[in-house]
Amino acid sequence: MIQLWELRGREDRRYSLFSWRTRMALRHKELEFESTPVAMSDKATIAFSGGKTVPVIKDGDTVVRDSWRIAEYLEERYPDRPSLFGGAIGRGVTHTFNTWVDRAIVPAMLPVIVADVHERVDPVDEEYFRRQFEGFLKCTLEEARERAPQAHERLKRVLEPLEAALKRQPYVCGAAPAYADYILFSVVQWARIMSPRVIFDTSGALYGWRSRILDLYDAFARNVQTG
Repeated sequence: MIQLWELRGREDRRYSLFSWRTRMALRHKELEFESTPVAMSDKATIAFSGGKTVPVIKDGDTVVRDSWRIAEYLEERYPDRPSLFGGAIGRGVTHTFNTWVDRAIVPAMLPVIVADVHERVDPVDEEYFRRQFEGFLKCTLEEARERAPQAHERLKRVLEPLEAALKRQPYVCGAAPAYADYILFSVVQWARIMSPRVIFDTSGALYGWRSRILDLYDAFARNVQTG
């Protein structure tokens, strides 16, 4: 069985957005896996992977780290299972979408929820998290919380093209979900697990899309600790 290493927060929250990409990819491929939780500051446990971040998977003797590399590995290793990309062109477009989400949506989401995330990480990670993210944001977590409403308005503007697209089709990938949907969903699930803030208008297309993803695979992603 495939082994997955991922972050652990308070109340056993599995909150790594990049690990959620891998979780959903494994479900899409109909592959069983076992999860090993690690603290954000615990680099020793995953040192065997050659890196310092999750997700990491071990499939037999093969170790793969980084969510995109894992998706590529799963597609190549299990070609008889449902495709994550739908062919070479889809793979290229999905890689472009992956880059855009990481460079546009993740940075837009972070200041909206970062103070909430800090309150829900494993206690052993609180100082490490504060140091890392205050350095990245160039403000204190308390200042980020005060500015969160303005950051949320900026996030909504970043998401507008996706809101428009999802009014015309049920999933990012069209009639059925695939890896691009899981890339976007990972950011949404990160917020859902680690913050009580309502990110989407409940009457909007993005909210409807989120509900459809949450219902996939016997509501696999819905039945987790949230808020």
